[in-house]
Parts: sequence; C-alpha cells; structure tokens
Amino acid sequence: MTRRRQGDGTRGTLEHLTGTVRELTARGGAGAAGTDGARGDSARGGGLDGWRVADWHAALLDVPLDERAYADRFRVSREREIELLWDWWTARDAAVVTPRTAGFLGYYLLTLVAMHCSDRMRFHDDAPWELAVAGRPAAQVSGALVADPDVRRALAALHDPGDQRAGAGRSDARRAGGTSRAAAEWAALDLTSLRFHRHGTTSIILTGRVAKPSQGRTATFALKCVIHPYLTIPAIVDATRGYQAVHGQLDTDQPSPAVPVWASHDSWILMDLVRGRTLGEYLAHRAAGQPAPPAREINRPVDTPALRDLGSALLSALADLERHKGRHDDLTPSNIIVQDEQPGQVRLRFVDLGVNHLHARSITGQGQGEGVFAAPEVRRDGVGHPLADLYSLGALLIAIAGLPHNPDGTVPDQFYVVSVGLARLLEDLTDADPRRRLLVTPVDPARPRFEQIGRVFADEVAILEQDGRERPRTTLQRLRDLSPGAGTVARQRRKLQVRTGQVRDATSAAHLRQARRLQRWAWLFAVLIWSATALVITWWSRDLGLSWQAKWFEMADEVFGRSGAGLVLLDDVRAADYPIPDPWGNLPVRLVTLTFALVCARLYLNVFAELSTVWALPRDRRHRLRAVTAEAGLRSLAVLPPLYVVLPTLVERDWWPLFTFVGHVTFAVVVQACLWFAWATNARARAAGLSSVPRGEIATLGRLAAWQPTVAVYLVPIIGIGTLLSLGLVQDVLVYASFVSLINLGIFYPKSAGTDAPYIRAGMNRAALAAERLEHLQRRGV
Repeated sequence: MTRRRQGDGTRGTLEHLTGTVRELTARGGAGAAGTDGARGDSARGGGLDGWRVADWHAALLDVPLDERAYADRFRVSREREIELLWDWWTARDAAVVTPRTAGFLGYYLLTLVAMHCSDRMRFHDDAPWELAVAGRPAAQVSGALVADPDVRRALAALHDPGDQRAGAGRSDARRAGGTSRAAAEWAALDLTSLRFHRHGTTSIILTGRVAKPSQGRTATFALKCVIHPYLTIPAIVDATRGYQAVHGQLDTDQPSPAVPVWASHDSWILMDLVRGRTLGEYLAHRAAGQPAPPAREINRPVDTPALRDLGSALLSALADLERHKGRHDDLTPSNIIVQDEQPGQVRLRFVDLGVNHLHARSITGQGQGEGVFAAPEVRRDGVGHPLADLYSLGALLIAIAGLPHNPDGTVPDQFYVVSVGLARLLEDLTDADPRRRLLVTPVDPARPRFEQIGRVFADEVAILEQDGRERPRTTLQRLRDLSPGAGTVARQRRKLQVRTGQVRDATSAAHLRQARRLQRWAWLFAVLIWSATALVITWWSRDLGLSWQAKWFEMADEVFGRSGAGLVLLDDVRAADYPIPDPWGNLPVRLVTLTFALVCARLYLNVFAELSTVWALPRDRRHRLRAVTAEAGLRSLAVLPPLYVVLPTLVERDWWPLFTFVGHVTFAVVVQACLWFAWATNARARAAGLSSVPRGEIATLGRLAAWQPTVAVYLVPIIGIGTLLSLGLVQDVLVYASFVSLINLGIFYPKSAGTDAPYIRAGMNRAALAAERLEHLQRRGV
C-alpha cells in the first residue's frame, strides 16, 4: 500500500508517528525523520491525540514488512526502535500523552514486536517460544502490552468489523456477506478479558471470554489478529475473511479435529480456545528431556513411544478430518494442538487450515523451518492439493520420531536401520510427486485413506517395538551389542510373532513370508556357525588335554557303528599328518578358525540377516539378475563360512591359509554383487525421478564400497605368505596366524561387522525399497 500524503483526507502517516516516537524517546528534535505533521505542533503527544482510528490504520498499514526495509527507511533498526519504545512505554508520563494515545502507541509497539517475531520465524527459522526483544522474551513483552486496558481498547477499535478500513483494498460488495455474522460475534465478546496467547507468522493470537454467547461453543475463545502491515496483501485479507465460510464447523453434529470457527473478518478469525501446547512446543519439550544424541548420527534412536502415541493420534485426527470431508493443506507442528487427556493418551486438534501465505509466496521468507512439512506441489503452486496432507503426515511422523529432516527430503537413514516397514511407509507418503504417493502401501482409493494408513502404521510400530535397537543403550546393552549375534534371532522371532497376527491382505501376507524366510536363514546360520565354533573349541580342549562327556559325539558313534577311544566318527576324516593332541602345532588353525567364526557370526547376524534384495522381483531380466545374484550372495554367507571353519578343523589343519583366502574372496564377491544391485537400482530410481533416493553420493553405500579395497589390501599378505607357507619357505606359521587373528578381531569384528553395520543396512535397504517402488511404478505406469 502506498503512503498517504497530507491533504488526502487523513492526517495519519507513519513518518508522523515515527517522528513523534523519536521525540518521546528523546532521540531527536521535533522535525526528526521527516515528520509531516509534527513540526511546530505543540499539542500533547506530538499531535497524535487528535488522530482518528483511520489515521492509526493508515500508519500501521504502512509499517515495512521486513527488518531491512524498516532500517533503510528510518535509519534505525526495528529491534532498537522496539527497545527504546518499550523503555518509554513502561515508564511513560501521563502528562505527555493521553491514555487513548498511549493505548494506540502500545498497539504500535505490539505491531513492531509481532513483525520482529515474524521476521525471525520467516527468515531465521526461530521457534516462537525462543523469540526475544528488549532483553526479555517477546511473549512477555506482548503479554504486558495486551494486558494494558488502553492497548486493548485500541486493539478493539482497530479490528472492529464495523470499521470499513480494517482491510483496506477490498470491495464492499465482497465484504458484506460475512460482516453481519462477524459483527454479531464481535459484539458478544468481553474485550476487556483479552490476553496474549502466542505469536504467529503473520498474526498474534489472543484469548478471552464471551460476554454474550452467540454461536460459540465454549465460554472462552481464541482470536487470531492479522498483524496490520500484512493487511496490505489481498491474498491474506481474502483468506482471513473467508476462513469461516471455508473451514467453519459450527453446524456439524460430530466434533471435528479442526477447531470450531465462530466467525472471521478481514483482519481476524474467532474460534474456540483449545488448551494445550502446539506440537512444535510439545516435541521441543520432549527432546529436552531425552539423552544427548550419540556421536554417530545414524545411531540416533527412533522415539518409538512418541510414534505410538502421537503418531497414532495424528492419524486418528486426520481420519476424523477426512470423514468431515476436510483437509488441512498446512499441516505443520505450529498448527497442531496437543491435548493430554490422560497418561499415555493424547488428542490432536488442528488450527489454521488452508495454504500458508509463506508457502504460497504471498509474503517473503525462507520457509525452511516448517516449510519442510509443506508438500512440494503446495510450495510450487501456492494452492491446496488433495494429496498434500499425505506428504505433511510423513514429514510429521519423522519429526515425532525425534529425527532431523534431510535437506533433500529423503527419509532419514535411521528408519532403514531399524524398520524397513516404516521406511517403506514414509517413502510412500513423502514422494515429491503426488501421483506416486501410496504407490506401495495397500490402500483402497474407494475407502477413507487415513484410516487405512493408520492400520498399516500401527502394524509397523508394533514391529518396531519388538526390535529394541532404536532405544537408548545402557552400558549393559552396549556390551551385549558386542556379542556376535547381538540378539538378532530372538528379535526376528518376536517380530515374526507380531507379523503373523497382522496378515489382512496380500501385501501383509507377502511381508510375513519374507520375514519367515529371513528368520529361517538366520536360524540355519546360527545353528551352523555355533556348531562350527563348538567344534573348534572342542578340538582345542582335546589339544590341551581337557575333556568332558560329549553325549552327542557318543550317540553319533553308536548310530554309525563306530567304537574306540576319542571321537571316532569325526576322527575318521582327519588327515594322517594331523595329530591330536598337538597344542603348539594346532594353535594356528585354532586361532584363525575361531576368530573367523566369531567375525562371520557377527557379520551375518548383525549386518546381512535382515537384508533382502527381492522384496519385489523386477520383470526386466537384467534387473532381476542383479537382484537374484545379490540375494544368493547374501544367503550364501549363511552356509559357506561355517563350512570354511569346519573343513580345516576336521580334515587338514594346513588348509587354514587356503580357506582364509577363499573366505575373504567369497566375502568380496558378495559385497560386489550387493553393490552391483544397489548402484544399478539407485541409477534407475534417479532416472525415473524417485525422490526417495538421494541425488548425490549415498554415504551409507560408500561404507560398503570401502570394504572392497580393505579386503583387497588384506588379501595381498594372505596370498603371499600363504603361498610361502605352502612351499615351506616360511616356517613361523604361528606369527602369521596371530596376525590374521588380530586382523579379524581388531578390524573386521569391531568395524566391518560393528560400527559399519547400521550404514550398510541403511544403504542396502534404501536400494531394495527403491527397487520395489520401481516395480510398482512400472505396473501402474505412473
């Protein structure tokens, strides 16, 4: 809106106002800042006492929308202006300005504080509860201003729906429809009860009581007042005026999660007051009570209880909103009110439905903070979309889980580590292309979406609760995590029991079959590797002259009709030059096979046991070959390593250098097959425009790729020294065996099978789910 000049029917200008403020705060002379009407004016308050409401409207509408524009225009920062005006206002002299003028000046200060907060939220992503001005919380300053009776009277005058100037720039014909209802509701309010509630991006929210209830459902109300300078933007005025007509819920028999709206006018929205904290405040408070995040971001735990309670409540509220034929289009933490109804139960209510003016680019700002919750199509087009709430739901579930959002919009790696099912659902909600949302999740489009999504979500959270890896780790749990199996088989059993009771459709049945298949392989490997390890320990004890009653050996001898001293059946396969006992001669094979067995046990159970590349087999032969090859490689690691341990232990002790080489070559081939599948799948996903795959280098897969040169470097001495040993050119076998064992326990066990494990699971699971999405994409032709 252009600034008004003297002689156009009003005396109110922002220059006049700021010049007078400078005089009152003793920062300049009567003509400072180019005042239009202050020069020579000897009246109290620099002539402001004579201003009409229209003059104040004109000045307030002209306040610059951002900090830089304010500083450029008045040669002083807005923050400094607030500090000086606050100091004057709190110690003002009644002999200088009348109470009426003091009230309007207080409202002007309230406007500057609100604009400062708006700037901080729009351009710096500051949280509303963290904002400060004049050396104190901004909410405290605004609260003191609104509590002043004179300021409340000024506010009431400036937002009176009978005043034709509150929303300057709109036609009276368009305004007439909602004026009568707005006026009736306004007249019923006890404006002396107004109190400050919180700051919004373009508004301040007040609370109060109803003096004469008209159509309001509660005795208390919330009044969202648009900050005056934003009333120069037609889109904001139109959206505010029409809010009740679009989102009002007064005539429904069943309550909606959307907070009931009583009335709306050009500059305000009147609604029920819903007690509670915003979801943003709730999550910030919850995070403050959590332990410090781990050093490695990928090990940050997923907040399962929050997903169970808040996530379920969010889906329930969205299902209710859908039943009311409504949608939100700006589903962000600041627009969700959390009500604690009883311990463990919460209810969520929605406010500020409709596209955010920041996302619609009606106002400027970065929009990075809560902008991550807005669907890409809303940010791009500035209008609502039927599938926008799906995207916001996925982004909100990530925040509820206590994880930071990825800048590129992909699902955080932590979900791929602990829950493939949740990662799949989140990918299906947050796809940048709305046509590809719910691509994989079994949702019938003819039935309400959010109710179906809620059941899928509840199933996956129930599975996650059985996992346990996402919880903060105690010292005892961290020590247990160092064990070879780390509880993998027991964890799979618990999850399988839960999954069995969740089968409702073909998709969940397929997931159950996959879970059973992976568990059977894990059981098979566990039996084989621990049997092999027990064999190594038994043979070692024989070397040391220790013995115990091994009933299963005796039974085997009896079954096969063997008799004699020792473990006859197994000793029959031992080479003639392989003596037992021979403590020093057999020590190399015992060290290498035992450490190799421990590494393989941890590697398979901690890294590969829950990985699969065949969630949905591609129809294309080349892509199918990659997936099947990688899957065969993964499952081969459940059978071959135990064999590599058993053969040199039972048959020929001098074979251990050979099987050490074969074991590492097998490992390298499987890793290459996995990378072959993952790299090709990610390339296809990028070409297809899938937003679930990062566009640049994927760090988690980089960890897997880094294993190849490590194995290659390790194979050089294995081949060289092993050859020399076989030729009899090197005699110090024990030193070489000790070197191999130390590498196994010092590098492969703690790093490859330990700290690298979550990265590998994340990278491979992301690629496997990308392959699944690509297959569904081809079937649908989207």
